[in-house]
Amino acid sequence: MNFRPPLLLRLLPTALRMPVFYRFYRNHSAEARALYENAALHFAPKIRMELLPTDEGHSHIAFTGFYELPLTKMIVALAKGGGLLVDVGANYGYFSLLWAAMNPQNTVIAFEASPRNHAALIRNVERNGLANRIAAESQALGRESGVMRFDVGPDEQTGWGGLSKEPFWKGIEVTVTTLDEVFLDEKEIAVLKIDVEGADTWVLEGARQLLQRRRIAHIMYEENSGKMASLGIEPGTAERILRDSGYEVTPFEDEAAAGLTQFHARRPD
Repeated sequence: MNFRPPLLLRLLPTALRMPVFYRFYRNHSAEARALYENAALHFAPKIRMELLPTDEGHSHIAFTGFYELPLTKMIVALAKGGGLLVDVGANYGYFSLLWAAMNPQNTVIAFEASPRNHAALIRNVERNGLANRIAAESQALGRESGVMRFDVGPDEQTGWGGLSKEPFWKGIEVTVTTLDEVFLDEKEIAVLKIDVEGADTWVLEGARQLLQRRRIAHIMYEENSGKMASLGIEPGTAERILRDSGYEVTPFEDEAAAGLTQFHARRPD
């Protein structure tokens, strides 16, 4: 069984792998199932992941060794400096595993509210021997604690679910907590990475005390205009919260066609 990506993709520079994947390999997941059972990460080759063959983002990792290249490079660079990563919307653990692999002193607290994703996150952490440095939590994070509706998304995709305000939804209820409640006594969070399908702003609203006290050095979050509209979240709210707390905010990846923009907020020195 071949656990290695196609030779062409392995030889190409990282910047060229994704377009070549889309051109030649995107529809070949069914015949490359072995890649998804033991996927190696390009920036941390000793890390191996279990992935879902029908998931589009997981196919990126399986064939190219990475996902969301600009964000990945930023996480890898910051990870070398050490510290705590809070990974909100950890999915199967890609960014958490990268962070832990870059520095033996690094730790992670990963939040994943989807039960099926949380189970896979734990398996990936344990198979890499990192359970002592990556804690996998099953709560959702938001602007206030309580219980909320959660849409787990289609079976074929792991990252399309999230908190829901729809009156008629097919999903579950999840426990919600806030970053302030969990981390207010934490001296320093090196990186907060948020990707929770439109609810990123709510996560930051639940971290106002941490932000005002400048406890978080770097924040990566996303604006998903379609999902935000369904939750009643106004675009730009997260940026206003961060700037009011003294952070510098810069967009670093913009997929206009998909309505997605990724931002990096940095605590001023």
